[in-house]
Amino acid sequence: MKLLLLHVDRFEYRVLTPASTVRDDVAEDSRVFSTGEALVVFATVESRDESNIDSVVDEAVEAVCDVASRLSVDSIVLYPYAHLSSDLSSPTKAIEILDKFRSRLSSVGFKVHRAPFGWYKSFSLTVKGHPLSELSREVTGKGYARVEAERRGRFHRFLVVDIDGVVYELDPSDWRSCPIFGKPDRRYKLLEIFVRNEIEGSPGRGKPRHIEYMRRLELVDYCPESDAGHFKLYPNGVLIFDLLKDYAFFNVALPWGAVKIQNPLLYRESVKAIRDLMGEFHERDYRIPIENDVFLLRFASDPGAFPYVQKLQLTYRHMPFKIYEEVPCFRREQRGELVGLRRLRYFTMTDQHCFCRDEGEALREFENLTLMFRDLLDRIIAGGSWILGWECVEEFFEKYRDWFISLCVKVGVPSFFKLMPRMTHYYAFKNEFQVIGSDEANVQLSTVQFDVKNGERFGIVYRDSDGSVKPCIILHASSLGSLERTLYALIESALSRMDEGRLPMLPVWLSPEQIRLIPVSQKHVEFCLEIASKLESSSIRVGVDDRDLTVSRRVMEAKASWIPYIIVVGDREMETGMLPVIVREESTIDRDVIVEIKIEDLMGRVRSEFRGMPYRPLYVPKELSKRVRFVAWAPKPLKRSGGS
Repeated sequence: MKLLLLHVDRFEYRVLTPASTVRDDVAEDSRVFSTGEALVVFATVESRDESNIDSVVDEAVEAVCDVASRLSVDSIVLYPYAHLSSDLSSPTKAIEILDKFRSRLSSVGFKVHRAPFGWYKSFSLTVKGHPLSELSREVTGKGYARVEAERRGRFHRFLVVDIDGVVYELDPSDWRSCPIFGKPDRRYKLLEIFVRNEIEGSPGRGKPRHIEYMRRLELVDYCPESDAGHFKLYPNGVLIFDLLKDYAFFNVALPWGAVKIQNPLLYRESVKAIRDLMGEFHERDYRIPIENDVFLLRFASDPGAFPYVQKLQLTYRHMPFKIYEEVPCFRREQRGELVGLRRLRYFTMTDQHCFCRDEGEALREFENLTLMFRDLLDRIIAGGSWILGWECVEEFFEKYRDWFISLCVKVGVPSFFKLMPRMTHYYAFKNEFQVIGSDEANVQLSTVQFDVKNGERFGIVYRDSDGSVKPCIILHASSLGSLERTLYALIESALSRMDEGRLPMLPVWLSPEQIRLIPVSQKHVEFCLEIASKLESSSIRVGVDDRDLTVSRRVMEAKASWIPYIIVVGDREMETGMLPVIVREESTIDRDVIVEIKIEDLMGRVRSEFRGMPYRPLYVPKELSKRVRFVAWAPKPLKRSGGS
């Protein structure tokens, strides 16, 4: 059973038309229901619940009691909701389980209203805005407390390694008392949030801010013509994705020594190696029946890379052998789990693998990748809004303790370690570069994983100098995790600047338009186009706002579009050649910083901000009068708590 629990100030539904031949009876005078403060429990009964009804109901009641007690709520609305899972029970069993669920909740003292099953209904609600107002739970029948313990029980030791190499061991029951969390640097606050999420679970803080801005900046949008969790990109979003892929390939994969490959998107489920790679989330695969076989859309567990390398004749002379691939991946996350660009069903990974001879070689390559990913994150995420997390089998941590600590010091950020008593996955250890969003959820971007199992398991071997055949140690890595999550992190970290009174902005090298020229009148347009041509010759993306709007309106729209450099050009600028440049990086919400500068100096300044980074030209016309507006919106004044 899947549960979505919402603490509401108001909830109302209206029964419309039948949705199933098996349904509850609804009297005409009970087709409308409304309530004030309550805990609304959206419940999806799954087919697996039918074999263990009493245990599932007991666990569901325990989960609701746990949340309700923390909220001091005694009114429950139980709302049948089929959209949290694709593995639904039969309608008859669903009604039976929901009735038992309601009865058990009533027996422990709650006022319970159950909405009718088998009907289309409209509903409206107002959710409270505190950290516990929106929660989800998965009920398996193992017992709520046991499930929570199992989720975290793989880890039995928790450590923090500071940037100076000092190691703190955390008591999970009193972890906040560790002195490292009293340090003033912002990174330690992010570390505290991350540790809380990993030990206690993330409470969530409402809707992430990037969802509004991914549309307002005309980057990404929902696509109702496709499946949920699949997005469409506008030209500026495509440009950012292409620049990220360029960096991942030209600045990471190629210098590292990888060869670029490409694999199909469809795989036969009948192939044993593919079934073995599907792993524990196979029920979330996209399955497509074709002729007499079932095909799977590519999932994020190397269905192409391993068979690709299995067929190669690797020797010690080729090692370490490195491959890189830009990988569209599909995973049918539950609809209730989808959150903007943070969690979705279709995403693109920048995938890297390194096949090594032994642990020593693998450790050296692991370190190389980790430091390259650190540099990547520093060039993408504003203000150091990322920290480093580790999962590690205790035996390997103790074996390479000095190496782990040394690497953490080189990375230069505080690192959180979760230690396992034994291996539960293919990897002995991994790191994850984590970004904290405005809703205080942590999201993994880059990762490196040290795989000691799959070389032997899948027959990925090399011939050593003595003629013997040995299994490879495999490093799995992703420089960006996924392009979609990277864009999520870009927008969320940009918006975090507002907490300090600064303006949100993307890194200059990733800003779709780096300079906006605003002619005061039509007679200044030609001069602006000449300036634009000079800037373009220096590989700078520049737009000219030649529309017949007031200067103030055009400046406001440029600011709302997060343009790094805005220049208003009139008679004085044509006469003197000096350009008054509004510099977004140095400006605040309350004050513009304007720098008078010659065009040659401006070109040098802007180029210096993205030296060594990939470049692509504008993907939209230079003149704003020729651009199509993809998203209808009106600029909003900036406020510290939100804004443009």
